[in-house]
Amino acid sequence: MQETFRSRRFRGFTLMETLLAIALVGTLLSIFLTVFVPARGMVQQALTRQEAERITGILRAEMSFLRADEQAPSSATSSSANSYLSPFDKAFFWLQSSAKPTSSIVIFSYRADMSKNPQADGTYPSVPAAKSVPGKNCQMMTLACPMDDKLHKNDIANAVGPVFIVRMTQLEPGKAGEFKPVKNPGVITNAASPDRYISKPDAEDAWGGVVFYRADFFLMSPPNPARYKGKTWKQLGRPLFSANLSFHR
Repeated sequence: MQETFRSRRFRGFTLMETLLAIALVGTLLSIFLTVFVPARGMVQQALTRQEAERITGILRAEMSFLRADEQAPSSATSSSANSYLSPFDKAFFWLQSSAKPTSSIVIFSYRADMSKNPQADGTYPSVPAAKSVPGKNCQMMTLACPMDDKLHKNDIANAVGPVFIVRMTQLEPGKAGEFKPVKNPGVITNAASPDRYISKPDAEDAWGGVVFYRADFFLMSPPNPARYKGKTWKQLGRPLFSANLSFHR
């Protein structure tokens, strides 16, 4: 009688019980994948949108802000006399710099050496990653500037994280009130310089004091401006994301 009790106690699962267990686990796994995978995709999309909004905000803020002693490059002397008179002048020239990738705007983060004197535009010089001690002798900064800006050549080389190239194309109003991109990036229609790009208060084309444009963001890989010499926008392929923006007087 004791032997019978032991044999029942250590008896294994039947085939039916095993199949039921497998079916139950499969059902639970299906429910988990149905709920978890879409949720994970939504989180990734949200993070992507969040990053896109952050990068777009940096461009918008920089084009509406004029740093102390910020000088226009020599190629802008015809309209700015080597000095930006307002953020509008700066944004006007920055859009025109999108004619080719090598002169377009780049957005990046870098470790700024706060122990050094500020550079000509008020920003601090970068610290190479190998020499920096986070939180001790440097601070993370995010900057937007022309790719061919000699002042920030080393800052771009010492960038931390992704570097984005911005292509800006003006959006021109049509007869039906719609906006469409002009043929080539870096071209601003109906004006040759910022001081002429303004409408009279009673003019029908009151939009003349505002420039609407589409910003296309590309990943700069590798983050080396020299590698983009001679390249065209077509060679860069499709942008990571785009946004419709504007700047005004």
